[in-house]
Amino acid sequence: MTDTSTEERIVYVKPLTRAHGLGFNALGLVIFAVTMFLWLIDAPIITAAYGLLFIASALLIFLGSAKVFEPPVSMTITPKEITYLHRRGRWQIQWNNILRFDIPRLHRGLELEQMPYIGFRLHDIEPIIQTITPRLAVYLLSEQRHLLVAALRHERPELREYSPYFEVPDRYQSASGIEYRGVQAMFAVRCEHFRELLGYDLFVPAAALDRAPEDFITWLQQLKNTRA
Repeated sequence: MTDTSTEERIVYVKPLTRAHGLGFNALGLVIFAVTMFLWLIDAPIITAAYGLLFIASALLIFLGSAKVFEPPVSMTITPKEITYLHRRGRWQIQWNNILRFDIPRLHRGLELEQMPYIGFRLHDIEPIIQTITPRLAVYLLSEQRHLLVAALRHERPELREYSPYFEVPDRYQSASGIEYRGVQAMFAVRCEHFRELLGYDLFVPAAALDRAPEDFITWLQQLKNTRA
């Protein structure tokens, strides 16, 4: 859950999914132990069933371990800034650089469908380009690809040529005139694509939150209003 240090005025967001990792591990171990017991007593079960049970236990242990080894804190929030923490790095945004934040939504016919993310729209993306860790930038370019595909499918259904969105250039010139290259440039271009399609530059997955996205937005707005 969320801890607050009143002296330093730092709020720590601890993702609920990390706690669920222990449950996955425990369930995986129980399935493995029961399967081994049935195997040893030569229970009348077909061989394929044993294989499926072993695979299920391995998957649960793998998923549980992946969640357990995530950082115990996914975000830190102070009166000045918000920092997103990931095992591959971090990004940081100043409150005064945030234009708005909300749950991104996709059009499905006449309805809007919420995406499992919190989106941040910034006044200026350049501070993020300059400070995001390269490993995290590379990871987000890959991990958020499905979000880009969904956005193109539902927000630009008339398009027949998607290559400009996937063949990301490795050069980018910012509004200040600075030219970025490599991973920084590719990440900046992807942020522009997301802004065009969904209205936000940066995204935090719902799995990194300590409460439902709707509740998190309300709580984050309260922090913003009382940060002075």
